[in-house]
Amino acid sequence: MTNSIDFKSAFRALTDHEPFPWQEGLYEQFVQGVVPSPCDIPTGLGKTAVIPIWLIALALGPKKGGRPVVPRRLAYVVNRRTVVDQSTDVVVKMRERLLEPGCAKWAEHKSVLVKLRNRLQKLAATDELPLAVSTLRGQLADNGQWRSDPARPAVILGTVDMIGSRLLFGGYGQGFKSRPLHAGFLGQDTLVVHDEAHLEPAFQKLLVRIGEEQRNGRTPDPWPLRIMELTATSRGNGKTSGLTLKEKRPPDKLPVRLNRPIHFVWRRLNAKKMLVPKAVPDEKQVVPEIIKRALAYKNSGSAVLVFARTVKDVEDIRKGLTNKKNKVPEENVELLTGTLRGLERDELVKKPVFQRLFPESSRNPGADIAEGTVYLVCTSAGEVGIDISADHMVCDLSTLESMAQRFGRVNRFGDRDDTRIDVVHPTSFGKKGKVTPFDDSCRKTLGLLKSLEGDASPLALSKLMAGLDEETKQAAFAPKPTTLSATDILFDAWALTSIREKLPGRPPVEPYLHGISDWQPPETHVAWREEVGCISGDLLELYKPDDLLENYPVKSHELLRDRTSRILDKLQQLAVSQGSSPAVAGCDHVQNQVPHLVAEFRQLG
Repeated sequence: MTNSIDFKSAFRALTDHEPFPWQEGLYEQFVQGVVPSPCDIPTGLGKTAVIPIWLIALALGPKKGGRPVVPRRLAYVVNRRTVVDQSTDVVVKMRERLLEPGCAKWAEHKSVLVKLRNRLQKLAATDELPLAVSTLRGQLADNGQWRSDPARPAVILGTVDMIGSRLLFGGYGQGFKSRPLHAGFLGQDTLVVHDEAHLEPAFQKLLVRIGEEQRNGRTPDPWPLRIMELTATSRGNGKTSGLTLKEKRPPDKLPVRLNRPIHFVWRRLNAKKMLVPKAVPDEKQVVPEIIKRALAYKNSGSAVLVFARTVKDVEDIRKGLTNKKNKVPEENVELLTGTLRGLERDELVKKPVFQRLFPESSRNPGADIAEGTVYLVCTSAGEVGIDISADHMVCDLSTLESMAQRFGRVNRFGDRDDTRIDVVHPTSFGKKGKVTPFDDSCRKTLGLLKSLEGDASPLALSKLMAGLDEETKQAAFAPKPTTLSATDILFDAWALTSIREKLPGRPPVEPYLHGISDWQPPETHVAWREEVGCISGDLLELYKPDDLLENYPVKSHELLRDRTSRILDKLQQLAVSQGSSPAVAGCDHVQNQVPHLVAEFRQLG
C-alpha cells in the first residue's frame, strides 16, 4: 500500500469537490515556497479554498532545513462587516474530517484523510490534535487551541480588528499578560490571508510594513509573516495572480455536458445577469422605488436580494414590503446588517429565508426552507464572506467594488438565464449641492455600469476592471482612507504591554488598522451583561471595571457595532426609560481612556 497522496485526492477528501485549475496552480506555488500576492479571484469561484490548499501543501510539501516551506499557521482575515462567514464552514468541515476520518459520511476518503492527519500530527509537538482551529463564531470561536502548541498546524479566523490588534500587541478583549503571546504566535511562521483586501487598504499596508520590519529590521526574523492579498476587485492595476489563462477565456458556447472543473468555472463566469439602471428624481425617491421594484416579484416564488447603504433604509424597506397595503408575510422577509451581535448572527443563518438562499450543499441538515417569494434585505454586511445566491436583486447605487460584490450574490452559480438586477439611483448626486467624495465615486461608478450595456456577468465585470487605468478605477472605488505609517519605534512602544497606563508615544492601534476616513461616520461597539447592574457603589472599588474586563474579556458574540449617532440616540432613550442604570466604559488599545459617548450616557442617566 503506497503512502503517497496527490493534491487532487487530498482536495476531494477535505472538500468533496474537484479543484479548479487556478486552485491546482496555487498549490504548486505553495509547495515551491511561493506566496502569490495579490491574488485576484472573481466572486463565486472558491477563494476560501485557499485554506485547504494551504493545509495540503503543508502536509505534502517539501521541507527545507527540517522545516516545511509552507508556514505552520494560517490566519484568514475577513472584513469586519462580515456577518456570515463562509470560511468558518470550510475550516469546520476540514477539522471534522481530520478528527473522524472513518465517519460514514466521507468513508470513501478515509485512507487519504488518515494519511493527511498523520502527516500533520508529526509536525506538532504534542499528539492532542492534528490541526488547531479558532473561528469567528460557533463552538470553536477563539478557543485558544492555536496558541497551546507553537509547532501544531493551526487555522485562525478573525476580523481585521481581531488579528490586527493582536499583531500590534493590542489584543482587543485580551489581558495584558496574554498580548505578547498572541503577537508572537501570529507574527511568526504564519501565512496571513487578507480576504477582500480592497476594503481595508490601511491594513494591507500595515501587513506589508510588518513583514518589511521582520525581514530588514534590527533583528531579522527567521520565519517572518507571509502575506497573501486576496480579492475579487483589486484596487491596483499591477500584475496579479489568479485564474489561469484558459479559465479566463471561456468558449462562446459551453459544452452540453459539464464534466470537468473548468466547465463550472466557465459557467459561473458567464452567469447571465441583466443589469437595469433606474433613475429617480432625488435621493428621497430611492427607497420607495426599491420597494416598488422588489414587490414586482411578490408572486413569482423567487428569492430576492435587496441592498441599501444604511440601516435606516433597510428597516424602511422591510416596513414597506410588509405593511397592510403590500402584505408580504413578515416571516418571508429577513434583515442582514452589520449591527447584529455574533449571537444573533448565528441564529440568523438558521432561519428558513436564509437557508433558502444557501446552495443545497451548505444548508443545515433538516432545515426548514422558506417557500414562495422571499426577501433578504441587506446593508453592505451582505456583500462579503457569504455564500448565497438569489434569483434577482434590487439595490441602490454604491461604489464600483461594492457593486461588484453585490452582483456576485445573485445567480452565483450560473444556473439561471432570467436573473435581473435593478439599480436605483438619483439623477443628481449630493445633498443641498454638496457632493462628497463618496457621491463622486458613485456617479463615476454609474457611468461604468452603463458601459456594460446590461451585462453584469462576472466575465463582463472582469473585462471592465481589466480595461480601466488605475486613475479611473480608483475614482470609482470608495475613497481611500488616510493611512498611517508604522515605524520600528511604534512597534517597540506597542510591545510594552506591562505598562498599562497611558504612555506617551504609544497611540491607539485602530487608526493603523483601518486608516482615517473623514467621509465615514464614527462607529461604537456595545456589549451588555447582567452583572454590570449588580456591581455598583462600593463594589466598584472592590471590583475595578478594567480588572473585570481583563479577567472576563468581551467576546465577539457579545458585541454590537453601529454608527455612534444611532447608539447615542438609543442610549438617550434607555436613559429616560431605565433611569440610572450603570454602564462600564472600556478602551482596549489605550488604557484609562473613557469615550465621550459613555460620559454623556452617565450624565443622561
